[in-house]
Amino acid sequence: MNLTNIFSKQKTQTDFSVSLGFGFDFKGNLKFAEVFTFEIFRKILTDCFDHSADFPKDKISALWDSVVTTEAREGLISILARAMTNRSKIYVVFDHGYVRKATENERQLIDQDPSGKNGVCLDFGDFHRAQIVLVLAGLVEVLLLSANASLNVSKSVLIKVAALRENVANANADEVIAQAKAISEGLKSGKGAILDGADIVEMPHYDTAPMEAALDVLYGLMSFITGMPRAYISGELTGGLNNSGEADETAIENGLAFYFHSIFNPVCKALLGCEDLVFKTSDWRKLAQVANLLPVVETSDAIGQETKEKLYKELFG
Repeated sequence: MNLTNIFSKQKTQTDFSVSLGFGFDFKGNLKFAEVFTFEIFRKILTDCFDHSADFPKDKISALWDSVVTTEAREGLISILARAMTNRSKIYVVFDHGYVRKATENERQLIDQDPSGKNGVCLDFGDFHRAQIVLVLAGLVEVLLLSANASLNVSKSVLIKVAALRENVANANADEVIAQAKAISEGLKSGKGAILDGADIVEMPHYDTAPMEAALDVLYGLMSFITGMPRAYISGELTGGLNNSGEADETAIENGLAFYFHSIFNPVCKALLGCEDLVFKTSDWRKLAQVANLLPVVETSDAIGQETKEKLYKELFG
C-alpha cells in the first residue's frame, strides 16, 4: 500500500457517526509542503551567499527578490530554490542586472551554444532529495492539522450528567437540554453553575508530547536527506550557557559546502561571471589558529602572492 492510499481522504459519514480524516496526497497541490521545502532550500542558498568570499558587489542585487513590479520579481536564489523544489529544468539569463527566465528564442540559443554567454540551462531532474523532503513536509502538515483539531476539542467543556439517559427520556427532556446548554455557556464564560452532586465537569487536555516526538523524527529525516543539522531545519537556537552551538555550526558549514560547490558557485560562475568565489569559514577557532600563522605567511617568500590572497579571501572574505 502506498502513501496515497494510506492518507487518502475519508468521506464516510452516516447519521450516527462522522469519520474525521485529513487529506494528504503528495502528488496533488501541496501548498504547505511546497512552501516549506522551498523555504528550506532558499535559506540554504542564502547562507551559501553569506559564506561566499569576494562576491561582486554590482551583481548582488541579482540574487534577491523585489516587490517592485517593474523589476524582476524573483532573484536568482528564489529561482534556484523553486527549481530545486520542483526538480524542474529551467533556462535563465542575466539581463541588465537582473536574472529572469529565458524566452523561447533565448532557450534555443542556449541549447545551440551552452557556453553561458546567452544564459544557462539548469536541470534538477536528478535532485531526488527534494521529493523526499516534500513527502516529509506533507507529513508535518498532517500533524499540524491533527493538532489543530485536537486544540479545538480542548477548548470545549465536557459535562457528565448523572442519569442523563433517564432524564432525556422524560417528557421534560427539552428543559434538561436547555439546562445543560446554559451550564456549558456559563462555564465557558467563567461563571458559576449549579450542578448535581454526581455531575462531573471536565476540560479536555491536549497532550503535545506525541506530536513533538513525531516532529522530532520528521526533522531528523529531513536533516539526513538535506545534509543539514536538525537544529537548522527546525529553526532551533542551540547556543546557551552549557551549549555554545559549535557542533551545529561546524555541521552547517559541512552541509553548506555541498550546495555551494555543486549548485551556488557553478551557477554564479556560468550566469553572473563570478570567477573567484571561495567558500569562507565562520569557525572562530580555525580563524584564531590561522591568525597566528599570518605573520609567517606574509613574510614568507615561498608562498606566492596569489596564494596569499586566496587564503585571505577564504578566511576573511
